Amino acid sequence: MGRSKRRARKNNTTVILAIVSKSDGKTENLSRDRLVYRAEGNANLVLAIPDLGQVLRLRKSPTNCDLEAPSIDHVIMVTEYAKIVGSLFAREFTIEPQLVLLRIPNYDTVNRWLNQFRPSVRCDKEIRCRAGILYPDLAILRRDLLPPDIQVTGETYCVEIKPKQGWMFPEEIFKALFPDLSAKLCRFCAMQYLKLVKKTIKRVSNYCPIDLFSGDRDRMLRALRGLVETPQNNFRMWRSGQLIYGDGIDCGLQDALEDTMLQGDPSKNLDNFLQLLLTAILNDSTGTTVPNESHPLPRGSILKQILDVQMFARDNLTTTVDGASIDEEQSFGNVAQILAKRRSTSENWLESLSGAEKYFLGATALDCSLMMTFQKVTAGGDTEERHTIRVGDERFAVSMTVMDLDPKADSHPTKYLKQTRMSYKAYKDFGGSNKIC
Repeated sequence: MGRSKRRARKNNTTVILAIVSKSDGKTENLSRDRLVYRAEGNANLVLAIPDLGQVLRLRKSPTNCDLEAPSIDHVIMVTEYAKIVGSLFAREFTIEPQLVLLRIPNYDTVNRWLNQFRPSVRCDKEIRCRAGILYPDLAILRRDLLPPDIQVTGETYCVEIKPKQGWMFPEEIFKALFPDLSAKLCRFCAMQYLKLVKKTIKRVSNYCPIDLFSGDRDRMLRALRGLVETPQNNFRMWRSGQLIYGDGIDCGLQDALEDTMLQGDPSKNLDNFLQLLLTAILNDSTGTTVPNESHPLPRGSILKQILDVQMFARDNLTTTVDGASIDEEQSFGNVAQILAKRRSTSENWLESLSGAEKYFLGATALDCSLMMTFQKVTAGGDTEERHTIRVGDERFAVSMTVMDLDPKADSHPTKYLKQTRMSYKAYKDFGGSNKIC
């Protein structure tokens, strides 16, 4: 037993990967005891580096793929594109991605180590990339936005919301694209029935993004409650960097609510939490937004800015579909055009984009994440209203960030419409006719 423990300690301090800054060449050697598996989606895996206060996002590949895939050029494109889309949001809502090169002595060793922590359904992909993207760790409260005199205490909590498509198809557009179908409910709600058919979910979500983006407080609270009740892949919560709640995971949500929200009546903990979320996403913290049509949401709120960018997809959908690629290969010609125009036109670059190119900006926002980090305030920041929120007798320091601003392949419009048609057909086949979003 003694020898086994000594071997484990030695292995834990052995460097398994190094990150090299593309900008200054600085190298950081990382052993297992400095890395924490944080989360993953279909395309990317995230490792936290707690002593640096950063996270490393790595692109996944199908198992047994060529070591060169995904290419460094692809990661460079993703990094540059994320900065461009991020510029459509207020500075308070974005963080700077940093491209890093990877030195991994043995990919098999890294993947075996990671597979201890990964959900089994995700292990059909692995890490083979030669570059990654470094971000500030949003499990840590962003102090750059807070007044210097503010004092916080207790655990830090981070909530991820994937709000999804916040607009309904205009009737004339829907009829032109799907003449044999009707659209009384939103795309997200229709998608629930397709997922039921495919057996990727067991029940329909209680969440509706049209409620969340409505600007009506009662409807928004209903949407937030639906996210908590049926999180699926759209709601997750971390406590000091540890995932405690999400799809199929509940390792302390009630304890977290009691820790942060208890103010006499425990039955009000969830209501207090939902009020905190609601106030944060409605908070008009900037007064700046992407120019678009008027809407009940406050102009400077993070939700309004996400919706404004999403509107590029709605407003340019029909023109984009006509010239969309049906190639299954992951080509990114439209994104390349966006990058080229941004490089050559420092001002008014958005106006220089074609309708199709704007569509791809909007498509990115359809799948973005909204991250809210919060911690209890004990003192200071009395005059700060933009980044502190009061719920009952408690005050919270809050930072809001838009994440997952990833490019979409040229085939996205074709796949989007195919999936949309399948979703509404699944809803129709389920006998759906009365639900209205």
